[in-house]
Amino acid sequence: MNKQALQAQRQYFQMVHGVTMRLIGSFQDQDLGYHPKPNMRSIKELIYHMYSMEKVLAQGVKEGKMSQEIENLASPESQEGKAKLAELNTVAALQDYAAACHKALDEAAESMTDEQLQQPLEAPYGTFPTSQFFMFMYDEHWHHRGQLYTYARLIDREPPMLYDYQ
Repeated sequence: MNKQALQAQRQYFQMVHGVTMRLIGSFQDQDLGYHPKPNMRSIKELIYHMYSMEKVLAQGVKEGKMSQEIENLASPESQEGKAKLAELNTVAALQDYAAACHKALDEAAESMTDEQLQQPLEAPYGTFPTSQFFMFMYDEHWHHRGQLYTYARLIDREPPMLYDYQ
């Protein structure tokens, strides 16, 4: 993937992100600790994880390697995750955090050259062209957003229409 293709993909992802931000806004502060069953992540933990992955990808791209230590920063079960989650107690705080993480990945994508996008980037699960990691984030986002839609429906919140790209 070259930079032009990445930019087009990121433009579409901006629309997806906009719907996700409205989905987050459909929850109330008291919903954030909801777990559909024990040992599943809560609404707050899912939002933290899906957007922290964008933030850590930006860090990994800058460092030229996605180490396990970097990836662990996106885990709500990690020490760092638990500390950050303690600060994210409102829907508004989660939306601000999500926006900041998404912006960090946008800035990382914007800074990449065609050559850098083709460079191999090592991760605990394999080595791929750097551009592929942006696709992984897209998949990660859709996966966890689907979970959040299910959670919203389970607690009688009305999520936005999936493709309502206002």
